Amino acid sequence: MKPIIGIAANIMLHPIEALKNTQVAYTPYDFVTGIANCGGVPMIIPITDCQHIKTYVNSIHGLILAGGQDISPLLYSEEPRPELNETMPLRDQFEIALIHETLKQKKPIFGICRGLQIINVAKGGTLYQDLNSQLHVNIKHIQDTLPHFTEHSINTTENSIIRRLVGEKSFVNTLHHQAIKDLAPSLKATAFSPDGLIEAIESEDETQYILAVQWHPEILLESQHTESIALFSEFVKQCQQHILT
Repeated sequence: MKPIIGIAANIMLHPIEALKNTQVAYTPYDFVTGIANCGGVPMIIPITDCQHIKTYVNSIHGLILAGGQDISPLLYSEEPRPELNETMPLRDQFEIALIHETLKQKKPIFGICRGLQIINVAKGGTLYQDLNSQLHVNIKHIQDTLPHFTEHSINTTENSIIRRLVGEKSFVNTLHHQAIKDLAPSLKATAFSPDGLIEAIESEDETQYILAVQWHPEILLESQHTESIALFSEFVKQCQQHILT
C-alpha cells in the first residue's frame, strides 16, 4: 500500500475573469508531482470547519504544510507591524488544528516555508513579522532570481535529519520575509543561513518525525535538485513506515 499524504491547501480567487469572485482551494502542483514521483499518493486537504480535522488526519499517513500568506502575529501575542503582509486567520486556525491532530496521531509532518513557521507558532514559538525592519539581515531572503535556482547557503547541525539528507552545507532558494524568532521548546533548530536565521527545524522527540525547512524544495524538484529529491523521498519513506507500524 502506498502512503496517502495530505497537503494542506490554500485559498485563492479564480484567475479567469468570468469566475473572478469564485474562491478556489489549491496547492502548488510541484507538491503533487513531488509526492507522486517519490511513491506517495497526494491528497489535497481543503480549509474547512475544524470539526472535520480528525476525519482528515485519520485518512492520511503524513501531512505537508506549504507556503503562502503571513501568519497572524495575534497568535503569538504581538500586534501587527506596518510591514506585515496579507494574513488568513481561517487558514492559520485550520492548520494549527491539523498540526495538533497529526501530532496526536504520531504521523509524520513536513513543513515548507510558511509550513515551518506555522509549526513553530502552533507549538508556542514566535516569528519575526518582517526581517528587514526587525533584524536588518545582511543576506538576501527574497531572491530576484527565478526560484528554480538556489540563492544562498545553509549549514546543518550534527546528528540531524537534515544533515543526513543534504550534507553539512547545501544551497537553497529563498522567498520569505518572515522567520522564526523564538523557537518553540519542543523543537530544535538544525540548519542556519550565514546570517544566523533558522532554516530547518525538527522535533526534540525522536519518536515524532517533524522536518520543516524555510526554503522551497518543491520548486527545486523541477531541476532535479538532488537534496530536494532526498527531502521528499525521506518523507514518503517515513509515511510508509507509519503504515507498517
